[in-house]
Amino acid sequence: MSTLTTADRPFDAVLFDLDGTLLETAPEIGAAVSLAIAEQGLPPVDIAGVRFFIGHGVRQTIAKAYDTVAPADTSAAKREADIDAALARFEHHYEQLAPQSQPFADTVSTLTALRAAGVKCAIVSNKETRFVEQLLAGGPLPGLIDLLVCGDTLPKKKPDAAPILYAVDRFGTQLSRTLMVGDSSIDVACARNAGVPVWMVPYGYNGGHPVEEAGADRIIDTLSEVAHACSGSDRSSVNLADGLRSGPHP
Repeated sequence: MSTLTTADRPFDAVLFDLDGTLLETAPEIGAAVSLAIAEQGLPPVDIAGVRFFIGHGVRQTIAKAYDTVAPADTSAAKREADIDAALARFEHHYEQLAPQSQPFADTVSTLTALRAAGVKCAIVSNKETRFVEQLLAGGPLPGLIDLLVCGDTLPKKKPDAAPILYAVDRFGTQLSRTLMVGDSSIDVACARNAGVPVWMVPYGYNGGHPVEEAGADRIIDTLSEVAHACSGSDRSSVNLADGLRSGPHP
């Protein structure tokens, strides 16, 4: 694998979404949400279906799941009280379940390659800091990440431009040389609002919508393509207008 010089490589920093991009977290989130909601006297939610509610932060995920099982005549006050209580219980259950979440294929090798190439890496997530820290504790990612931007780091979160602009400012990079990599239309909208290029993986949590509809600059099959692009071995391209994805790297 050849190595690009700093001037020749396309990106000086890569910002990654967390859930559905770097880590497979839906099973653990779904189980914790279901347990927390059931403790409010409601039927268990469809754990597999919770993956469609991931992306806007934990409270929003719980609220959307709650609405699938709560009686139609639930008052607004009771709904808010139940969701608040479920959020507190979610934290308890998620602490036990989060360590079961695993990196997707190529997550660790991609981050390792980027670090070796001198590319700064950040996680930009709508998940609150305490849940991100629970998720990363004891795993390999903290040593490979230069910056965490979580859902409560700033007053605004994705799709607002603020999280990306914050990371760009912290890294001292140019917008055109900072790449956002995510799995949902939320990540694409955030990148567009900030004015940075955005690539998208097809295997994450995009609310059940086809990734082609999100309008990313490029759809990559695996995260390894980010490392390829920053190492000089990138030989693929994508034309979203023609519905083509980037090709494999032999």
